[in-house]
Amino acid sequence: MWGLASLVYATAMFHRTSLTVAVDLAEQRFQIGPGALSLLAVYQLLAYAILQLPAGLAADRLGPRRTLVVAMVLIGGGQIVFSLANAYPLALLARGILGVGDALTFMGGLRLITAWNASNRVALQVQLMSVIGMAGSLISTIPLSLALTTIGWTPTFLSTGATTICLAVVVLLTVTSDPPAPRSPSVLPGLFRDLRSVWLVPGTRLGMWMVIASAFSFVSFSTLWGYPYLTRAQGLGADSASRLLTVLILTNMITGPLFGLLASRRPELRTRLSGLVITLVCFMWVVLLLWPGRAPSAAVVALVLVLGLCGPATMLGVDVARTSNDATRVATAAAMANLGGYVAALLTILSIGWLLDLGQRNGLPVGAAFALAFGSQFVLFLFAGLQIFHWVRKVRAQT
Repeated sequence: MWGLASLVYATAMFHRTSLTVAVDLAEQRFQIGPGALSLLAVYQLLAYAILQLPAGLAADRLGPRRTLVVAMVLIGGGQIVFSLANAYPLALLARGILGVGDALTFMGGLRLITAWNASNRVALQVQLMSVIGMAGSLISTIPLSLALTTIGWTPTFLSTGATTICLAVVVLLTVTSDPPAPRSPSVLPGLFRDLRSVWLVPGTRLGMWMVIASAFSFVSFSTLWGYPYLTRAQGLGADSASRLLTVLILTNMITGPLFGLLASRRPELRTRLSGLVITLVCFMWVVLLLWPGRAPSAAVVALVLVLGLCGPATMLGVDVARTSNDATRVATAAAMANLGGYVAALLTILSIGWLLDLGQRNGLPVGAAFALAFGSQFVLFLFAGLQIFHWVRKVRAQT
């Protein structure tokens, strides 16, 4: 069951980040600029964010089997539509459908793991699922770039969408039944009571702000703006930029199990480790954005490495939210934490695209435009950091 959850999540991660190396082709295919391009990613993440709480409730109440089947059908169908789209509005619709399916995937996988494994193993197994998920992102870098170059846009995305729908059939046939779990009444007032109960737990909000602070820069970089930043602001070639995005994903995969072991054995250190990662990311962005001209290769690699720690750090926040709530609401709590992270990420993606457009219209050099756009992240870093400090005190006062 863990292997199946991981395979499904890896598939979703591939589709989520598949736009990253297709940025230039998308601009040419749909005749759009940076602002409109950012909307493709934002629309997908907006659908993902809006559906987080319904996805958590669905996974808790309907079980992972039905949740994951629907997720794979939506993701595969959305990618098929995207492969055939020649008009920008249809491409937007396709990414939105993909985002809806993506929203269901992590919650369904989390619920599957939670239902079939001992509670003291869940944190590690969720991190390991995330590691396998990064393999999906890994395929969306150099292999996907090569496929787009050799066989083209439509065959590449059409084949990946069709394969994903086949995976829905595998889930349907493999997860024959969901293990029994306590269920609260499924009426609408019961849903609102569940949401309110989860929200009022201080650990839920601490986990949410940990996810926000560690997710938004990483997601915006890995989903859309990392490749343009590396090629246009830092002057790297397409192959070098793809390799660095691969390093980003490999860092996630290597450090994820270490973070998971720590969360399982020393849960009291989760907040400190998350704070350390956030501090390192802020420091490296300061170095890169204030460096006159193009930064040294070592500094660029260091930025990519510390951003690679953000995926596992995000899972620490999810784990804080999960362990602060009872077993019947783990997916809802995780969804609430994830919701904050992806709302922050889509706002960051949109603001970077808007500021890049603004810089271009005002004749700023490329490096200065990217520095202006990525510098906007520090507003959210500061606010999220203050919120983490506040809710850490609340949680400690409660215990």
